[in-house]
Amino acid sequence: MKYVSIAALTLLCAVTGTVFAKDTASTSSEAAKAELRQTIQGCAQGLERLIPGNYYFCAAARDLGHGHNARSRERLQDAAHWASKPAQYALGLMYFNGDEGPQNRPLGIAWLALADERHDPRFEGAFIQAYQQASPAERAAANTYWLSLKDEYSDAVAGRRARLRYTNEMRNIEAASLFGGSVFIDGITPPDGPGFGQFNNGETSRVSGSHGFAINRSLAKDGEEFFRGMAGTVTVGEVTPTNLVPIGQLAAGQARAAD
Repeated sequence: MKYVSIAALTLLCAVTGTVFAKDTASTSSEAAKAELRQTIQGCAQGLERLIPGNYYFCAAARDLGHGHNARSRERLQDAAHWASKPAQYALGLMYFNGDEGPQNRPLGIAWLALADERHDPRFEGAFIQAYQQASPAERAAANTYWLSLKDEYSDAVAGRRARLRYTNEMRNIEAASLFGGSVFIDGITPPDGPGFGQFNNGETSRVSGSHGFAINRSLAKDGEEFFRGMAGTVTVGEVTPTNLVPIGQLAAGQARAAD
């Protein structure tokens, strides 16, 4: 799943552009969409119950590749609700540039700020650059959007929600591994073999599933990657909680750190 996530982010951002995007021909965007269609044939439905942020991000990239722009944006917001930083980044680029929908630069900056909450180098530069390009009025509006979005999409809320979902589902898999059982997760474990797989509510599927220990290790790696950089309190510098810091101070602090 990690390869699909990286490919989806790369190609989706090729469609939505960068913070320096100007009026360009649509050929590169269409080429990226075509590659999305080839790269993402489907998204593992079973992942929705474990790491929904990854599942909905994959679904957003798939929908965008097939030209379902409105549905793709909805999927990105679903992924953002489950603390997907790539989804928040993609939404930021979409709104900032007006790609695949109406332009709203302040809203785009606010989404980019959320995407940069864990100081991921893939997203940090875009947030700083977008903020530096903004007018004073746009910065003030971005701060208002940011404060509102944090109530649902920040790591303190969305990250906690996603981690709780992941932890609860992983307990079921860990229980299977302890007793030597098999686990079937739609789209993740192989649907072959004569045995019965069993997961969570006890319903059986006519598949062999995967040994609980093996799938536990694989999904633990996915979870580690998804939650990388997430902490209980995100800070600017060392001690200042970002929920008390205007977005401008956040951008300035990160720009200094990057120098």
